[in-house]
Amino acid sequence: MKLAEARLRAASQTLALLGFAGLLGLAVMTSLDVLLRWLAGTPIQGVNDVSAVVMAVVISACIPANLAMKQNISVEVFGSLAGGGRAESALTAFASLVTLVFIILVAWQFLPYAANLRTNGDRTWVLAWAVWPWWTAASVMMILAAVVQLVVFLADFAALVRGGNGPPEPEDDPAATDAHL
Repeated sequence: MKLAEARLRAASQTLALLGFAGLLGLAVMTSLDVLLRWLAGTPIQGVNDVSAVVMAVVISACIPANLAMKQNISVEVFGSLAGGGRAESALTAFASLVTLVFIILVAWQFLPYAANLRTNGDRTWVLAWAVWPWWTAASVMMILAAVVQLVVFLADFAALVRGGNGPPEPEDDPAATDAHL
């Protein structure tokens, strides 16, 4: 299980890095567009088209890493009120389960959306790019996010069964650092 977690975390981090590279490229392209509009009065054709299709991919590329490293926002009021230990582990496992269900529902909705885009033949306005491949890529990343969250949930549930000692947080776990992956 630890090997699967480490490999999923490494794959998720790589995917997030690619997503951030895409976001950087989009920011550079947008900045160049603004500069060219200002200096020469000539925009770059299709910037909005690229932005429209790339944004879904960039965002969905970062979700698996966020889930794998447990960097999603959490409120730990009930766990501290319950005194920690087993009760805190039960709440953590429950939160992981709710997150898993949510991610599965999102991925489940991305798939028919991408299929409808393909069926309808939707294209971007200026560049006339097919939109469905981009949303299909985003769907695949959301499926990966669901797999990652399933592994997170199983680890949290295993910690609950073991008696409330949760797995170390990725940032506290030396085996999860970039130097050890």
